[in-house]
Amino acid sequence: MARGDHQSDDDDFMDPPQRNQATGRRKEGDEKKKRIRNRASQERLTVLIDKFTDDQKGAAAEMGMQVLMDVRCTNLVNPVCDWLGEIYDPASREFVIPGRGRLPLNEESVFCTLGVPRGHIKVPYEVNNEIEEELFARLFPGLEAMPNTSVLADSLQDMTTHGEVFKMKLLMYLISAVFAPTTSLRPSNKCFPILANLKNVKSMNWCKFIADFLHDAFKNKMYQKGCRLHLMLMYVDSLDLSTVDFTGIGGPPPTHKFAVSAWTISAVKAVLAADRATDGTYGKLQLMAKHAIDYSVFGGPQKFQKWMDVHSAPSCPSEARAPVEHLIGQFASGMTGLLGKLVEGWTSLSASDSGAVARQFTSFVPERTHRPTGCHGRYDYNSSQEPGDTQDDVDGDAGLSKDDDDDTDDDEHAEVRTCGNKGKDATGAHPP
Repeated sequence: MARGDHQSDDDDFMDPPQRNQATGRRKEGDEKKKRIRNRASQERLTVLIDKFTDDQKGAAAEMGMQVLMDVRCTNLVNPVCDWLGEIYDPASREFVIPGRGRLPLNEESVFCTLGVPRGHIKVPYEVNNEIEEELFARLFPGLEAMPNTSVLADSLQDMTTHGEVFKMKLLMYLISAVFAPTTSLRPSNKCFPILANLKNVKSMNWCKFIADFLHDAFKNKMYQKGCRLHLMLMYVDSLDLSTVDFTGIGGPPPTHKFAVSAWTISAVKAVLAADRATDGTYGKLQLMAKHAIDYSVFGGPQKFQKWMDVHSAPSCPSEARAPVEHLIGQFASGMTGLLGKLVEGWTSLSASDSGAVARQFTSFVPERTHRPTGCHGRYDYNSSQEPGDTQDDVDGDAGLSKDDDDDTDDDEHAEVRTCGNKGKDATGAHPP
């Protein structure tokens, strides 16, 4: 097999099991092939980094990957990654946690998790046969085809140098096992254009690359692709940990700038155990305040969705509605929080102070008017559309008593009568 044959533009997906055309049965051995899984190996990554020399870690730092050299988590909890893929909303690029809030999938979230470079150059993850031909023999002398990712890891572990070849192999491994792992057993040949541009690796936008790779995978319901380390750490690092018991595992994660350098697998498992629901899904714990959205003013997330359905224009596509929905949710959540603080502070005052605040507060509440209203509760009266007074109208108005004529506050037709009696003295009219 030629070294590039195993990968094409669709190389990141495993083919579905083939059926025998005569019997319709799956071919022998296809059941194993059907079980598609992500090829990320967090344990192997931490073993590799632990054995790197200071010079090799320095070489990683020259490419902007120094934060990853401090990774503490030795494993992945795949069920939570699967769950996050299922609740992802491609239109808003957010993970919608039922009844809790939303977590964005963007450059900022990846940077806070992994601390990888966020430069101005697009990551050139693409097939280039010429570059591949040039670099392959240098990286894998004696081989005719791309080796398995595990073989690449073995090669890295055996290296004692820290020059360009080490950097290229490390970068290829990080892409294949951390940043953009696929279901393939081998590294993608799309890595080669990146390796040919080592001097600019630090200026590339790896945060956008990782976020976009996950987004494209989830949008196409390929939940096994992408950076699972980011998914897992992003989620646990966004939760309110005040009710989690960290006894016996060294306590909660320390204060940190990047989640990858703070979370251990023991801490991750403790949090996810507390967050897991009885049905096997997650979302029991509250999100941190900056991520949470309080839908209580609408009666909960489901009723908020119904409220949005009622008030959204029928022609509005879901892609355009998603950011509006998110902003309205945030606004309502913020107002709910402010009103809660107002009530909390107000009710803690003494009776006299509370009364004083109430008197001041009334100045901000407009007085109700008793104007004519339409079926929607709006003031839709237009005097220009009112027909002229008939004699019966004039006589009827003239027959009002003085008390009735003055009592305009409780009569929704007061303005009509006033117009009809313009220039007339109601009190001087003869009774019928």
